[in-house]
Amino acid sequence: PDLGSYSMRTSSPRSVLNAEPRARACDDAPVSSLLCSRETTSGRHAASAEARLLRWSMGRWMAPHGLQSGYCALSGAKSTIALAFSTDGTYFASTHGDHTVKVFDSSSWAIRAVLTGHERTPWTVKFHPRSRRILASGSLDQSVRVWDIERAECIAHHHFLFVVSCISFHPSGNILAVTSGKRISVWRWSSAVNERLSLAERLGVTGEAAAAAAAEA
Repeated sequence: PDLGSYSMRTSSPRSVLNAEPRARACDDAPVSSLLCSRETTSGRHAASAEARLLRWSMGRWMAPHGLQSGYCALSGAKSTIALAFSTDGTYFASTHGDHTVKVFDSSSWAIRAVLTGHERTPWTVKFHPRSRRILASGSLDQSVRVWDIERAECIAHHHFLFVVSCISFHPSGNILAVTSGKRISVWRWSSAVNERLSLAERLGVTGEAAAAAAAEA
């Protein structure tokens, strides 16, 4: 089967999760026949068989994993700027002109979290390379924030001298590279979180309260 052609819009008031394909599959020939044709013919016939095999394989193995776009209404979102998937594909995130970062469940397109705190539009967003729970965003307000999606809270933030246009996690996940104006900075955000947690523990605060205190520090 062919994946077909789909469209995704985010401006309509309707909330619809089913995509409507504009094209239907047209390759019903058995795979064995296509393989035989590819191997025993040449020129246009072989190229045609190859193309039909590719479309069949895309429909067979890729479509079930959500490689289809559809229609998702975002209430109050003035514009959509940046997108990112978690490394395991469970979540995807988007940044918007209403200054929020929205996190969606990839399988259902349901909103998992709405992250608020930036004073201007977040211009870039990245997931932690080892944890789908952690997300970072950089904003026109010259700040970078690291979020805990499960609690929908900012757990670390840093203010830079200029607008933040791009961020990237180190493969370890403990460091963020940040472009701010003409500068490239390296922020050890995890060290800052650990220091705040240590301070909270010394003050006698533990568990979720410690995490909350660290986020507010």
